[in-house]
Amino acid sequence: MVTRRATIAGLGALATQLVLPSAEAAQAPPYQLGEWTGDSFAPMHAVRDGLWRAPLSAPERRVDVVVIGGGIAGLAVAALLRDRDVLVLERESEPGGVAKSGRWRDVDYALGSAYIVDLSDPFRAFYETLGLAPRSVSEPVDRALSGAPGAEDPRDGEWRGAYERLKKLLRRLGASPDFPKIPIAQASAPALALDQLSLHEFLRREHIDAELFGLLDAYCLSALGAPTAEISAYAGVNFLSEINAPIYAFPGGNGAIARAMAARLSRAGEGRIVTGAAVYAIEPAEGGYARVGWFDAQHPGEPRCLEARWAVVAAPYFFAGRILRGVDPAATARMTGLRQGSYLVANCCFEGAPQDLPYDSWALGAQSFSDAISATAILRPAERPKNHSVLTVYAPFHDPGAGRARLLDGDRAAFAAPIVEELRRFMPGAFGGARLAEVRLTRWGHHHLIAAPGIVATMRALPKRFGNVLLAHSDGQGMPAVESAIIEAQNAVETIKRG
Repeated sequence: MVTRRATIAGLGALATQLVLPSAEAAQAPPYQLGEWTGDSFAPMHAVRDGLWRAPLSAPERRVDVVVIGGGIAGLAVAALLRDRDVLVLERESEPGGVAKSGRWRDVDYALGSAYIVDLSDPFRAFYETLGLAPRSVSEPVDRALSGAPGAEDPRDGEWRGAYERLKKLLRRLGASPDFPKIPIAQASAPALALDQLSLHEFLRREHIDAELFGLLDAYCLSALGAPTAEISAYAGVNFLSEINAPIYAFPGGNGAIARAMAARLSRAGEGRIVTGAAVYAIEPAEGGYARVGWFDAQHPGEPRCLEARWAVVAAPYFFAGRILRGVDPAATARMTGLRQGSYLVANCCFEGAPQDLPYDSWALGAQSFSDAISATAILRPAERPKNHSVLTVYAPFHDPGAGRARLLDGDRAAFAAPIVEELRRFMPGAFGGARLAEVRLTRWGHHHLIAAPGIVATMRALPKRFGNVLLAHSDGQGMPAVESAIIEAQNAVETIKRG
């Protein structure tokens, strides 16, 4: 999913994070710095902080279904209901949520969500309806880097036995009927028992070698928002199972999925997606029409209102709980109390002969980032450009609150410089025959739900329906993954079709 997935002991420093000051940050860098992309903080912080408490105005429009949020889940709901009178309200300037992409020259790169894992049904059938054919990432899929000149991937050397024992454990779990699956509604009692443990506790109980935990912490921090000690074993085992499975990607990452859904919706009728639309209130109804208050982000002083037979909130639960009005306070308290991860993505654009890289490179002990994806590794060799390339670098914050504060401050040079410095150390070959021409930064302040122990039990117990308002976001499965978003969207669509 939403995944992408000196010594190893130093990896814990990613915790304090992110960026160390450097001499390069104090002067003009030798590369261009692009403008920020990613989250728009205003006016959504004002909505989140309760500054929009006014009564809703008279409705100016009525629709059958309104979807609040145009990420993967929201677009999936709308695409599956494209034959109805459906409208998507999306706060950003384009839909996709974290599944967006950019382009430098002719190279498409991910701004966030980069690959998928599960092609079993119903996911395979869903991609087929969109006309998508996910391409498996060729071997080697990834590598672990120590930063020492000439050092091999420790999984091929000193960690070989320990890593094989981990893979064997995950294969056994993957073949079991008690595997912690998505959808979580189908989980067995033994699988649910994993949710009460941290992933760290579970792996230690299974005698997984401690030397692997630095790498596993990096995996989980990058994909699930926290290290193994803070992640549910249910979510963690589900995620780590991809070690034994092929992964699939599109050029530019999962933005291809979002674009395919938006196109499918647009073919059914223009004007179905309204961007720059900030929703500040939703009032459910038991029998009539829900009311939704929103405003154009460019004109926040002009609140608007519409009515809908069904309203689908495809936004993170911590935000949904702040805009739902008149519902059970205990339910909204559980939603607003959930923790959200934050992170930075730096797309580093190189001119010159690119190094032949695996899809994903993990920097063991790096202070400023966890891993870097080669944007061209998903392409067939004949399709790869010969004189330019892009590395998509993921930099998660161990302390999400501190990360959000730094992202809001927005000092691009201070973020970019240490990432570039450590790339030179861990991936010197990327610079060998090439010049770093530009760094493009993307900020995600509340990117994904942190899958803490107990998250699956919480989400199974939390109501997904409040009158004619439905929740449909990947949060509902307790794991930030494309598969979670699709399941939640399909569940909402089934409820609407049943009436």
